[in-house]
Amino acid sequence: MADFDTDVTADVVHHATAEEEVRVCLFGISGDTYAVTVDILVEIIIPQKIFPVPTTPPHVIGVISLRGNIVPIVDIRPALSLPPATGITQVAIMRIGSTTIGIVVDAVSEVVAIPLSNILPLPSELSVQDAASKSRSRYLKAIIQRKNGVAALLNIDRLLEAISLS
Repeated sequence: MADFDTDVTADVVHHATAEEEVRVCLFGISGDTYAVTVDILVEIIIPQKIFPVPTTPPHVIGVISLRGNIVPIVDIRPALSLPPATGITQVAIMRIGSTTIGIVVDAVSEVVAIPLSNILPLPSELSVQDAASKSRSRYLKAIIQRKNGVAALLNIDRLLEAISLS
Protein backbone atom coordinates (compact mmCIF):
# COMPACT_ATOMS: atom_id res chain seq x y z
CA MET A 1 0.00 0.00 0.00
CA ALA A 2 1.09 3.57 -0.58
CA ASP A 3 2.35 5.70 2.27
CA PHE A 4 -0.31 8.41 2.10
CA ASP A 5 1.26 10.70 4.70
CA THR A 6 4.51 10.90 2.73
CA ASP A 7 2.93 10.95 -0.73
CA VAL A 8 0.27 13.53 0.12
CA THR A 9 2.67 15.81 1.97
CA ALA A 10 5.11 15.81 -0.94
CA ASP A 11 2.33 16.55 -3.42
CA VAL A 12 0.76 19.29 -1.30
CA VAL A 13 4.02 21.20 -1.04
CA HIS A 14 4.39 21.37 -4.82
CA HIS A 15 0.87 21.70 -6.19
CA ALA A 16 -2.08 21.76 -3.81
CA THR A 17 -5.34 21.27 -5.64
CA ALA A 18 -8.87 20.56 -4.45
CA GLU A 19 -8.81 17.18 -6.22
CA GLU A 20 -6.12 15.68 -3.99
CA GLU A 21 -7.60 13.18 -1.58
CA VAL A 22 -6.66 10.92 1.31
CA ARG A 23 -8.41 7.58 1.78
CA VAL A 24 -9.62 6.96 5.32
CA CYS A 25 -11.56 4.28 7.15
CA LEU A 26 -14.37 5.68 9.30
CA PHE A 27 -15.55 3.84 12.41
CA GLY A 28 -17.57 4.50 15.53
CA ILE A 29 -16.36 4.36 19.12
CA SER A 30 -18.80 5.24 21.91
CA GLY A 31 -21.06 7.21 19.57
CA ASP A 32 -18.27 9.32 18.02
CA THR A 33 -16.83 8.92 14.54
CA TYR A 34 -13.09 8.40 14.19
CA ALA A 35 -10.86 7.75 11.21
CA VAL A 36 -7.47 6.33 10.29
CA THR A 37 -5.71 6.51 6.95
CA VAL A 38 -6.03 3.27 5.00
CA ASP A 39 -2.26 2.97 4.63
CA ILE A 40 -2.08 1.57 8.19
CA LEU A 41 -5.31 -0.43 8.08
CA VAL A 42 -4.77 -4.12 7.38
CA GLU A 43 -8.31 -5.42 7.80
CA ILE A 44 -11.46 -5.38 9.89
CA ILE A 45 -12.33 -8.61 11.66
CA ILE A 46 -15.25 -9.90 13.65
CA PRO A 47 -14.14 -10.92 17.14
CA GLN A 48 -12.76 -14.35 17.60
CA LYS A 49 -11.36 -16.01 20.68
CA ILE A 50 -9.31 -13.41 22.53
CA PHE A 51 -6.85 -14.86 25.01
CA PRO A 52 -6.29 -12.69 28.10
CA VAL A 53 -2.69 -12.05 29.09
CA PRO A 54 -2.01 -11.85 32.84
CA THR A 55 -0.34 -8.71 34.24
CA THR A 56 -1.13 -6.51 31.22
CA PRO A 57 -2.77 -3.09 31.65
CA PRO A 58 -6.60 -3.07 31.70
CA HIS A 59 -6.84 -1.58 28.18
CA VAL A 60 -5.01 -4.61 26.73
CA ILE A 61 -7.91 -7.00 26.28
CA GLY A 62 -5.70 -9.89 25.19
CA VAL A 63 -4.17 -11.41 22.08
CA ILE A 64 -5.46 -13.29 19.06
CA SER A 65 -3.79 -15.56 16.58
CA LEU A 66 -4.31 -14.04 13.14
CA ARG A 67 -3.03 -16.37 10.42
CA GLY A 68 -0.28 -17.59 12.73
CA ASN A 69 0.70 -14.14 14.04
CA ILE A 70 0.03 -13.05 17.62
CA VAL A 71 -1.78 -9.69 17.61
CA PRO A 72 -2.52 -7.69 20.79
CA ILE A 73 -6.09 -6.37 21.02
CA VAL A 74 -6.52 -3.05 22.82
CA ASP A 75 -9.36 -0.77 23.85
CA ILE A 76 -8.37 2.85 23.13
CA ARG A 77 -11.46 4.27 24.87
CA PRO A 78 -9.64 5.02 28.17
CA ALA A 79 -6.98 7.01 26.28
CA LEU A 80 -9.80 8.99 24.65
CA SER A 81 -11.40 9.59 28.09
CA LEU A 82 -14.32 7.31 27.20
CA PRO A 83 -15.74 4.43 29.27
CA PRO A 84 -14.17 1.03 28.51
CA ALA A 85 -15.77 -1.27 25.94
CA THR A 86 -18.50 -3.51 27.31
CA GLY A 87 -18.51 -5.86 24.33
CA ILE A 88 -16.42 -6.40 21.25
CA THR A 89 -18.23 -6.13 17.92
CA GLN A 90 -15.36 -5.44 15.49
CA VAL A 91 -11.59 -5.14 15.59
CA ALA A 92 -9.57 -2.91 13.26
CA ILE A 93 -6.21 -4.55 12.61
CA MET A 94 -3.53 -1.93 11.94
CA ARG A 95 0.14 -2.09 11.08
CA ILE A 96 2.23 0.86 12.20
CA GLY A 97 5.85 0.32 11.24
CA SER A 98 6.74 -3.13 12.56
CA THR A 99 3.87 -3.18 15.09
CA THR A 100 0.58 -4.90 14.33
CA ILE A 101 -2.24 -4.17 16.74
CA GLY A 102 -6.00 -4.63 16.89
CA ILE A 103 -8.20 -1.80 18.11
CA VAL A 104 -11.72 -2.49 19.34
CA VAL A 105 -14.32 -0.41 17.46
CA ASP A 106 -18.11 -0.40 17.68
CA ALA A 107 -18.70 -0.47 13.92
CA VAL A 108 -16.82 0.36 10.74
CA SER A 109 -18.97 2.58 8.57
CA GLU A 110 -17.02 3.04 5.35
CA VAL A 111 -13.76 3.68 3.54
CA VAL A 112 -13.87 7.00 1.71
CA ALA A 113 -11.63 9.39 -0.18
CA ILE A 114 -11.57 12.77 1.58
CA PRO A 115 -10.41 15.92 -0.25
CA LEU A 116 -7.47 17.53 1.53
CA SER A 117 -9.51 20.73 1.82
CA ASN A 118 -11.93 18.84 4.12
CA ILE A 119 -9.18 17.84 6.57
CA LEU A 120 -8.98 20.68 9.06
CA PRO A 121 -6.56 21.41 11.91
CA LEU A 122 -7.85 20.90 15.43
CA PRO A 123 -9.73 23.95 16.73
CA SER A 124 -7.67 26.07 19.12
CA GLU A 125 -10.61 26.04 21.58
CA LEU A 126 -9.68 22.48 22.48
CA SER A 127 -6.77 23.83 24.50
CA VAL A 128 -9.09 25.73 26.85
CA GLN A 129 -11.67 22.98 27.42
CA ASP A 130 -11.89 20.55 30.32
CA ALA A 131 -9.14 18.06 31.16
CA ALA A 132 -10.92 15.14 29.42
CA SER A 133 -11.16 17.04 26.12
CA LYS A 134 -7.53 18.12 26.35
CA SER A 135 -6.52 14.53 27.00
CA ARG A 136 -8.58 13.30 24.04
CA SER A 137 -7.34 15.97 21.62
CA ARG A 138 -3.76 14.88 22.26
CA TYR A 139 -4.56 11.71 20.28
CA LEU A 140 -6.13 13.48 17.31
CA LYS A 141 -4.38 14.72 14.16
CA ALA A 142 -7.19 16.65 12.52
CA ILE A 143 -10.93 16.99 12.02
CA ILE A 144 -12.50 15.62 8.86
CA GLN A 145 -15.42 17.67 7.61
CA ARG A 146 -18.10 15.57 5.91
CA LYS A 147 -21.56 16.23 4.49
CA ASN A 148 -23.21 14.40 7.36
CA GLY A 149 -20.98 15.52 10.24
CA VAL A 150 -17.36 15.36 11.29
CA ALA A 151 -14.86 12.65 12.14
CA ALA A 152 -11.71 12.84 14.22
CA LEU A 153 -8.55 11.62 12.47
CA LEU A 154 -6.65 9.60 15.08
CA ASN A 155 -2.95 10.11 15.73
CA ILE A 156 -2.15 6.41 16.00
CA ASP A 157 1.56 7.03 16.67
CA ARG A 158 0.69 9.05 19.78
CA LEU A 159 -1.89 6.51 20.87
CA LEU A 160 0.68 3.71 20.60
CA GLU A 161 3.13 5.70 22.71
CA ALA A 162 0.44 6.22 25.36
CA ILE A 163 -0.87 2.67 25.55
CA SER A 164 1.74 0.37 26.93
CA LEU A 165 1.17 -3.22 25.87
CA SER A 166 2.90 -4.68 28.91
